[in-house]
Order: sequence, then C-alpha cells, then structure tokens
Amino acid sequence: MSFSSDCKDELIRIRVKSAEQRLSQLSGLTFTSGGIRISRRPSLFYHTENAGTAKHIASIALSLYDLDAVIEEKRVEHRRRPIYEVTLSGKDTDRLLSETGAMTASENGIRLMTEIPGCVSKNEETKRAFLRGCFLGSGSCVDPKRGYHLEMIFRASAVAQKAAELIRGFQLPAKCSVRNGDRFLVYLKDGDDVSGMLALIGASSAALALENVRVEKDVRNYVNRTTNCEAANLDKQVTASIRQQAAIRLIDSQIGLTSLPVSLQQAARLRVANPDASVQELADLAEIQKSGMYHRLDRLMKIAEGLEEE
Repeated sequence: MSFSSDCKDELIRIRVKSAEQRLSQLSGLTFTSGGIRISRRPSLFYHTENAGTAKHIASIALSLYDLDAVIEEKRVEHRRRPIYEVTLSGKDTDRLLSETGAMTASENGIRLMTEIPGCVSKNEETKRAFLRGCFLGSGSCVDPKRGYHLEMIFRASAVAQKAAELIRGFQLPAKCSVRNGDRFLVYLKDGDDVSGMLALIGASSAALALENVRVEKDVRNYVNRTTNCEAANLDKQVTASIRQQAAIRLIDSQIGLTSLPVSLQQAARLRVANPDASVQELADLAEIQKSGMYHRLDRLMKIAEGLEEE
C-alpha cells in the first residue's frame, strides 16, 4: 500500500452526515475523476484505482439521488493495477449533472466540468468536503520518508485555480502548474503545508504519520550535525596538539624547558604527557581556568616561532 492509498482509505471512512457536504465531496470527485457520456440519455462515470473510493462514490451518489450505480473492474494495457469505473445513470441523472457542476447551462450553451457549483462555498465544512473529494478523485501524496509533495489534478484550469483559492483560504500556500498541456495541477511542497492539507481534509492519522517522520528526520539530522561538529572539533584539537608538541620539542632542544617560567614548564610537561587531552582537560590537571591554559600554550607557540625566526 502506498502512502496516498493509506490517506484515501482513511478519508473514505469519514462519515459525512450533511447532504450539503456529501454533495460538495461528490462535486470534488466529479471534477477530478468524473466524465460524462452523451448518448440517448447522459450518464456520469468515474475512474479510480482505489476500489474503496469506487464504492464510496456510489454510496454518496445513491444517498443523494435516485440512480442506478454500476461498478466495473477494468484491465488497462501497460498498467499493473486495474481501473474501477463507476457509472451513474437513471431518473436523477440530469439533477446530478447540474448540482455537481458537471454540466451547466449558460448563455453560450452547455458547459462541461468548468464551473464549481455554489454549494461548495457555502461554509468551511463544504469547502473541506469538496477538497476531500478532489484528493480522493486525483490526489497523490509522496511518502514522507522520501519527501514532501501533495498534488491534485484537474481537467480545467478555472477549476484548478478555484481549488487553489479555496486551499489558500485556509492559510495553506497552494500553487498551480500545467502538466502535458491539458492537466492542471494544484500542489503543496513544504512539510508543514502538506501536513496541514491532510489534516484539513480529514486525514488526521496520515498527517500524524507525516509529522512523526519529520521528527525522526529532524532528530537524525541533529545527530549527524552534532557528530560532524564533534569530529571537526576533534580534528582541530589533534592538529593543535601536534603543533604544540612540536613547539615544545623545539624549545627543549634549543634553550631547554627549564629556562621557561614555572607556569610554562608545567603546561609543556602536561601537554607532552597528555597528547590527546583537550585544553579544558589540561586546565583541570593544572587546576587553572581554561583561558589560563590556553594563554600558556599560546605563549609556548610564540616562543617557538621566535626561535625558528632566529
């Protein structure tokens, strides 16, 4: 099962009691996975890869209209998974086409799948239901372990723009793009936004799963950064220790450590005896502050530099 399938399985389990919300959700499904057959009497059909979604479409439609619903499993060449086709026809077909926005009459004639019906914008819940239907119809969400990307595909640019506008009304920055010239995408890419969209349409468990993955990624990145930082600091510490030991050997060979002040002699001997120790550890052994030990080692380095110049 893919992450998208898990999301859809969660969404179809939501019980939508209000007829307005059911109609809005059916409208979202219609604009993303629906089509119209024009013959002696028109019918509305839907294509989906999810068997549960197919049954859900039929259930919603039959709860609202006096219709005949037929679900067929179809095998398509070059596709591993079958397509489920839901065909709705019968007494209330004309009302179904009109109220879902699939077919609208205007001064310029009949328009198909180009204008979202007014019922969708009635309140926040009908807007959420519409967007839920859109995701069920053509939505996909990348597995959060691989990245963050949620998209829905529409056949009409005007509908995609309106859907994006509805999402932005919930403070989520949905964007639009075109694929292959005739597929209009509405998408979100940031982890916070994808999680917010899933929660908005009712996929709370999927949103929580995404957030859990994000937390795991953040912890893993923090550990990696910390480890890299510690490794870099250790490299610096080792390099500094090698340079300090070389400086001490130079001083000892040319003027002798006993010619140095007692504090510098102590620092030199501690460094030679503890080549892997940090400055703080040397300071603890000398029972002084870290800054004091750093200053003494720095003085040893400068003395060695002066001897090299001579």
